[in-house]
Amino acid sequence: MDPVDVVLTKDAFTALASESRLRMLKDLNVRRMTIAELAADLDLAKSTVHHHLRVLVDAGFVAAEDDGHAWVYYALTPEGHALLYPHDGVRIRILLATALVTFVGGIAALAKFLVVLLSDETPGIPMLGGGGAQVQEAPPWDLLILGLALTLIGSVLVGYAYLRWRKRRRIDQDIS
Repeated sequence: MDPVDVVLTKDAFTALASESRLRMLKDLNVRRMTIAELAADLDLAKSTVHHHLRVLVDAGFVAAEDDGHAWVYYALTPEGHALLYPHDGVRIRILLATALVTFVGGIAALAKFLVVLLSDETPGIPMLGGGGAQVQEAPPWDLLILGLALTLIGSVLVGYAYLRWRKRRRIDQDIS
């Protein structure tokens, strides 16, 4: 399914201004429904549901499906689906970029820690008054902790992005 851009017009803002209409969109995301089903699910009068559906249809988020039977079913349009799931691929790319930056930052902090730890020229702290031996500075443990934390967070974000990508791919396969 190709990404659909949702154009936010006056009708779109009007449609999204009601909690009842937002709940209808979420219910229709699960499956197509009749006015009676939506009224029962939302605990609203059928006339109220009909009014809300007219607003959603006018905004282009919902379409009526009259298949020749006694009932008219309402379902989300591609724009309605895109409203609930805005460009999921973009979210995954942002998540992966964040994970990469975090992971690289963690590796850089670990590398800096190792360079300081293994260098022969560990800076000393001069004694007050200028006399005596210098006290050796302790290794920068904060760099180690920061590096490990960033590397772990980056790894978790990559895993999460992969799981979202798999879920999105499965949904796309089910739709087609």
